[in-house]
Amino acid sequence: MISVDFFRNKENKLVRFRLSGHAGYAESGADIVCAAATTAAMTAVNGLTDIAAIRLTPEVSPGYIDCALPEGLSERERRDADVLLESMVLTFLNLAEQYAAYISIQEQ
Repeated sequence: MISVDFFRNKENKLVRFRLSGHAGYAESGADIVCAAATTAAMTAVNGLTDIAAIRLTPEVSPGYIDCALPEGLSERERRDADVLLESMVLTFLNLAEQYAAYISIQEQ
């Protein structure tokens, strides 16, 4: 199962997300749930770094992605991060609804 953790600050803004595990929906290389989860997370990471120009140091390894926003974002960076990250959250909520046996989501 893929475990997805979303971490929010006191203003309910997403400041970090972490994925760990493998879905187990199909064999490695054919697992559409793992592929969808990885794509959603890495699209957010790439959008944050390449589109919003936010300096990140995500930790990425097989079965694991951990990405935290730096403190002190400008208003524009925060707004861009909110759009990208909340879009990612919606994608994960949709995936978890469709593949509940393979994805678990927690908000902290």
